[in-house]
Amino acid sequence: MQIPTNWTFNSAEVADHFDDHVIEQLPWYPMATDLMCHLARCYLQDKSILVDLGCSTGGITKKLAKVIHDRQIQAYSIDSAQEMVDKFQGVGEVSCGDMTNVNLYPDFDVCIICLALMFTDVSGRDHFLNSLKAKLKPGGAIIILDKIEPPAGYLGTCISRMSIKNKFDSGVNAQSIIEKELSLCGSQRPTTDHLFQKYAYKPFFRVGDFIGYIYESKLL
Repeated sequence: MQIPTNWTFNSAEVADHFDDHVIEQLPWYPMATDLMCHLARCYLQDKSILVDLGCSTGGITKKLAKVIHDRQIQAYSIDSAQEMVDKFQGVGEVSCGDMTNVNLYPDFDVCIICLALMFTDVSGRDHFLNSLKAKLKPGGAIIILDKIEPPAGYLGTCISRMSIKNKFDSGVNAQSIIEKELSLCGSQRPTTDHLFQKYAYKPFFRVGDFIGYIYESKLL
C-alpha cells in the first residue's frame, strides 16, 4: 500500500488495503479484536443495540455476525471516511459521519471504538466520552482500544521501541515503518490513561502503547 504523506482514511488506496495493512502494522490486532468481540458478546442480550464507531471496513460486526443474527441485535456502524463505508463488509446499518456526534446513533447496550479515538479532535474527547456514557443503557458496556501516550522517562522509550519491534518482527520493512510514523504526525494523537481513569474505565488488554479499556454501566 502506498502510504499517504499526510495520513488520511479518505483514500481509496488506504480503504482497498486497510484490512491487510492494519494486521501488518499491528500483528496482535486479530487477537485484540477477538477479545473485544468476546466482551461485546458477553454484554449483548436478545434485541440489544450495538454501535461500532470508527468502523472502517466493518471487521467488528463481521466477526459478530452470528450473535447479531441469532440474538436479533440492531447493529449500527459509523465511519468518517466514505471510502471506508464503500468497502464495508460488516453486518447491520452503516453510515458516513462524525462518530463524536452522538446524535447520529441511538442509545446502546454496547459501543465499540477500535483504534479510532486517537484520530478525533483532542479538545473534544472529554466531552465525547461523557456524552457517550450518557447514551449507554444500564448493564451495558463501552469497549475501546486505542493508542495511549507512553509513560515518562526511559520506560516510555522502551515501550515505544517495542511497538517498532513488533512491526519489524512481523516483516514490515524499516522504510515503511518510518514512512507510516511520519505520515501520522498531527493526524494521530494518542489518548491518555488519565482520561479513561476519570470515567472509571478498566483496562483489559495491553501491548506496548496500545491499551484496551472497558466501562460497565451499573444495573438499575
